[in-house]
Amino acid sequence: MQRRRYFLSATAALPMLGLFAGAAQAQAVAPDAAKSFIQQSGQQLVTIVNSSASDSQKADQLRQLVDQIVAVDQVGDYVLGRYLNVATPAQHTRFLAAFHQLLSYNITYQIKAYQGITFTVNGASTMGNDTVVDTTITSPGKAPVDVGWAVDEVGGTPKIVDVIVAGTSLRITTRNDYASVITDNGGQVSALLSAMKSQIAKISGG
Repeated sequence: MQRRRYFLSATAALPMLGLFAGAAQAQAVAPDAAKSFIQQSGQQLVTIVNSSASDSQKADQLRQLVDQIVAVDQVGDYVLGRYLNVATPAQHTRFLAAFHQLLSYNITYQIKAYQGITFTVNGASTMGNDTVVDTTITSPGKAPVDVGWAVDEVGGTPKIVDVIVAGTSLRITTRNDYASVITDNGGQVSALLSAMKSQIAKISGG
């Protein structure tokens, strides 16, 4: 049961740790270009989180930034995995909408936790079809966290497609958790949609 709760809260690590996606047609980005992209994206994120704006204003700005730098629609298709071919068009649409909503709620929830962050880009290397940019994120009163950002070219633009923390790929972990929920319920995608709907209701209810 604890595992099921984890997959539904995986995006709660946003804005710094919950960015993960995948795209079948994505192409690797040159290391220098990937580093520049992550450096710019990270600084934009830090500026928003550390600003004096209200939490609601920060949430709106972060949602817009995430839409720009993350392959958000591709994340749904990746983590849905083989069940992408099982879901009906209507279920697929509902799934992506719910995923976007969970992402937005969790961005809002995490704003205060990351006040005062700093973001350092260390290096980049090619890993399979991805270019992984290594960074160190620090926050007052917390130990530094080493985070790897996988970058691909999606639709002609660099996008974040995965995050690697402590050697763990969040897109793979989330896909496995989503699949477990569906298979535990007889292969019904509707079970996943119901679980996501319940999570949204719980978060929005405070």
